[in-house]
Amino acid sequence: MNDTDNFDGLMKAALCEIVREDWDALVNDGGGETVTVSRGMGRRIARILAGERPKKRRGGLWGKLAVALLAALSVLAMLGMAMRPVREAFVHTVVTWYGSHFGVRYEAADEALPAVIEEVVLPAWLPDGWSLETNFATDYLVSHTILDANRNRITVDQHIIKPDEEMDRIDGRSPDAEVEDLLLNGVTPAKLIRYSDIGAGERLALMWTDGYAFLLKTNGQHADADTLIRIAESMERERK
Repeated sequence: MNDTDNFDGLMKAALCEIVREDWDALVNDGGGETVTVSRGMGRRIARILAGERPKKRRGGLWGKLAVALLAALSVLAMLGMAMRPVREAFVHTVVTWYGSHFGVRYEAADEALPAVIEEVVLPAWLPDGWSLETNFATDYLVSHTILDANRNRITVDQHIIKPDEEMDRIDGRSPDAEVEDLLLNGVTPAKLIRYSDIGAGERLALMWTDGYAFLLKTNGQHADADTLIRIAESMERERK
């Protein structure tokens, strides 16, 4: 036995002796007071006085269920933060009607939004007979046009998000304009604007956010809302 083991043994013996003396003082107190100890506590004290190690107590069934539930909730919370509905909830699109045009601003609480366009997102699907052309591209805005054989067009804009700034303006003077909320691919919130300019027929605009802000605009005479929605749903960003 080395010095450390010898010292530990002396400390344990001293502690046991202190507990024994305190216990004897409580039991043999002549002051008339009665000390009541449960059987379980009595057995624990007896084991301590005998120098036995206390046994590890195992939680009951409800304790185990509670631990399992907490673990499951933790996993679900981590998975939820990785899902798009939760992540996209940090960006809220606000559309305001000014009587002559729509103004669009984005309320965002996510500080990780890109400051420049690092990834240009293009449609994976186009209507038959339509093709894609680039209008211009900068660090902050990329614009494309989808054209058919008659040069009818759908514009596709992608730009960075500057929280709380009105970044999009959609012209239109129709008093019966409507804004419809919908989900792209059943996941990503989007807004569809329908309005009719005098003599121009129905016009459409579809906007959503996915790290960047996206805006599709067209004259509804050549492409309806279902076409815009299908194009938008094909522009899902690649998840790493």
